[in-house]
Amino acid sequence: MTRYLFYKLKGLASDRSVLFWSVGFMLFWAVMWVYVFTRVDEPRPPREVLEYVFKVNAALAYTYLGVLSMGSLAIGLTQHKLVSSSAAAFAVRFTKLKPFRYMLEDFVAAVVALVYYVSVTVSAVICLTYLRFKVVALPEKPLELLAYMLLAGFTWYWLSYLLSLVMLVLRKPRSQPLGMIPLIVGFGIYSTLWLDPGSVVYVIPVAPLAPLIVSAASGVKPVTGGWFYAQPWRVSGANVTTIEPPLALAATCAWVFLLALTSLLLMRRVSGVPVEEAVQTG
Repeated sequence: MTRYLFYKLKGLASDRSVLFWSVGFMLFWAVMWVYVFTRVDEPRPPREVLEYVFKVNAALAYTYLGVLSMGSLAIGLTQHKLVSSSAAAFAVRFTKLKPFRYMLEDFVAAVVALVYYVSVTVSAVICLTYLRFKVVALPEKPLELLAYMLLAGFTWYWLSYLLSLVMLVLRKPRSQPLGMIPLIVGFGIYSTLWLDPGSVVYVIPVAPLAPLIVSAASGVKPVTGGWFYAQPWRVSGANVTTIEPPLALAATCAWVFLLALTSLLLMRRVSGVPVEEAVQTG
């Protein structure tokens, strides 16, 4: 591990803005989800029914709050890339850090941070569900869940990378509309808790993975949306569309390939910006 990878991980793990929006804010909504928004009607159903419902509820909570956490961190990744652009160009040219190793370590650090922050949200929801309902909502297929999280991390990384390159090309390192795109995408995916976009879900980055994560965590059939409105895990034959896992994975891989290829092509036109220009508030 080179110093770049170490300091990249350290920076992402200690950035106060990232910690607040990707961890603190998500923990607040995790508490709200479990203690305020989750209600149990009287008389209570049998214990096995409650455990099933709470397990699905926890899976929905940490999946979609995790999407928002990753979206928030993607904004931080974009800003980190902007601030370090000139320093990275200098290091690649005048130190032993070669371009390929720089990109590899930057990618590894970002994906590790993305999965780490989402894991905090997952752990918090599981703990809160147990504290309130005494139900251990552990994922049914943890390895499959981890694989989907990694694939989501790949997508968020390349989206943030592309946005940072676009800002560098345009010489607008503080462009708010461009910088907020990851969170806009995240809230669009979050809205599918109520809305069912149908086949449109396949063209939204990361969106097809969210139902697969819910399915891997709880065992329910993955659907395109409408989790709260149609309640497909309770109502047999609910009016929702089932996600096709091969198509969802193919759509996600296509997004990763497109974002990565566009980023690599755009790198030819990029030059770094001074740190003072990247952090100016004007």
